[in-house]
Amino acid sequence: MLESESVLGFLKNILKPAIAEALAEVGIMHKQNNETRYYTREEACRHLKIGTTTFYRLAKKGKINILKIEGKTLVDANELDEAIETRQVYRYQH
Repeated sequence: MLESESVLGFLKNILKPAIAEALAEVGIMHKQNNETRYYTREEACRHLKIGTTTFYRLAKKGKINILKIEGKTLVDANELDEAIETRQVYRYQH
């Protein structure tokens, strides 16, 4: 019984704070490396499983914010992923 209590005390007092600190460090590092990602029009269409015409129709309605740079159409990946998760962008259903 005494041995299991000492192991439990070791886990609580030594490992738990060390693991919490390591997880916090990883979280901080992840936030620092979180740079803006972009999908091309083709990648966004593939991600949404829609065609180009539907893509531009959603952009015209303001459902997808697009960025045009030198003839290239880009979509903020985080913004698009969030729109999908919150169901702001969805496929047409019959």
